[in-house]
Amino acid sequence: IYLTYAASAVILTFALGFAPDTSIKTWASSEAQARLTLQAEGKLDKPVFGVHYDTPENKFDFESVNPDNPFNEDDDDDDDDDDDDDEEEEEEEEEDDE
Repeated sequence: IYLTYAASAVILTFALGFAPDTSIKTWASSEAQARLTLQAEGKLDKPVFGVHYDTPENKFDFESVNPDNPFNEDDDDDDDDDDDDDEEEEEEEEEDDE
């Protein structure tokens, strides 16, 4: 029976430890940060009372042209570096064979 008490105490400790923070102060802080970010990006002129700005629609760009590049980042050609490394390795192998 003591084993059951110990197991339930451990489960309760983990459950309370990993519970989300649902305080009004945390919500207000993230909401204010979202409004400031939108204003800095020029997407929001004046905040409207009663509108929530900390939503997935405001955080993420769901209208991306390419689904494989959701953040519309520039392509970085790392393949060129790999080709150069392969050529250097082949030259080293040729030198070792001689």
